[in-house]
Amino acid sequence: MPDLNVIATPADAPDDAVEPAHEWGGTLVPAGHTVATGYVEIHQVVCLAGQGSQLHPAEVERAYRRQLALVDAQTWPPPTGYWRHDRRFVLTDGRNRYVAALMLGVQHLFVAWLCPPAADP
Repeated sequence: MPDLNVIATPADAPDDAVEPAHEWGGTLVPAGHTVATGYVEIHQVVCLAGQGSQLHPAEVERAYRRQLALVDAQTWPPPTGYWRHDRRFVLTDGRNRYVAALMLGVQHLFVAWLCPPAADP
């Protein structure tokens, strides 16, 4: 599948390959941070796969069926991640929904990311 971009964990990748992973998974927001959301072209999403992580077909199928029932809408909370230096979005949570969206030919994925607290003037 040429559109699924899986990369090694930052420890395994060359130093300039990826930014350090942000561990935010989407349920707890650190004090002072805000959550931003938006749509990303599905081909600009990078699926971060750690060692030993694998997709479970039953979970992908559930995400596929849920997305199929939604037609053009997408769910809340959305998959989460961060922006890489090359302006691609790296998923830290929501791989099943991402793969289901790819399988259905979805062009844009609704995602969320953390924004750091604003600096005091």
